Amino acid sequence: MSKETESKKVKKTRKVKAAKPAKAVKTREDNLETLAEIWLFSRTKNGKTREYMAKGLNISEKTVQNWENGVTAPDFIHAVEWFHVLGLNPLPYFLSYLFPDLFEEDRKGTDDDLVLESLLELIKSLSPTERRQLLYIMAGRHGSDFHSMLQMFTAHAHTSMQARVTAARNVLDNYEMEECNNNLILPEVAKPDIEVLKSAVEAGFNAVKNGEKGYTNIVHRNKDKKEE
Repeated sequence: MSKETESKKVKKTRKVKAAKPAKAVKTREDNLETLAEIWLFSRTKNGKTREYMAKGLNISEKTVQNWENGVTAPDFIHAVEWFHVLGLNPLPYFLSYLFPDLFEEDRKGTDDDLVLESLLELIKSLSPTERRQLLYIMAGRHGSDFHSMLQMFTAHAHTSMQARVTAARNVLDNYEMEECNNNLILPEVAKPDIEVLKSAVEAGFNAVKNGEKGYTNIVHRNKDKKEE
């Protein structure tokens, strides 16, 4: 068989990857419905009443009802405050709105392309300082292997809030002592925002005391982004 004939046979038998169907464009009503599910789910899962949310947000119960029924939606500040009143980290809920196929609670696996797309979107949302910090963790000359550090971070994220607050306090204390003694590795490269870390430790500590499952620290992070 000639090389030309063999080449034609290979081309014929080669499987062609089916094109992915285009995603349907969501309407405003679709978005309101999705957000309504988030407000209702987050509130009822944490055993709070509409009256409780209304008092915490200084709004009427009717407004809470409208949000949960998809009639209206809160502005960004009220959306963040919603999770603050519940004692929750809002980021997973916002991600479930932006990437429902990836961040739904019962999702056990997903398409690799969607994972990559989601990660790229998250990286785009970082400030320039945060991107440098991420690059330092992944490829900096700090002496640790990134893949091993990733497993450590993953294990840390699976522990209780109390365990994470304890570990974060140790990291904060170690950093400040090392800084005082001039023992930091590459101290001028991708410096951490210690004020944000202190705020997170305090918020996490208060969450543990109040029996909450998460905390909100977005306001401090947004301040850091604006200053850049």
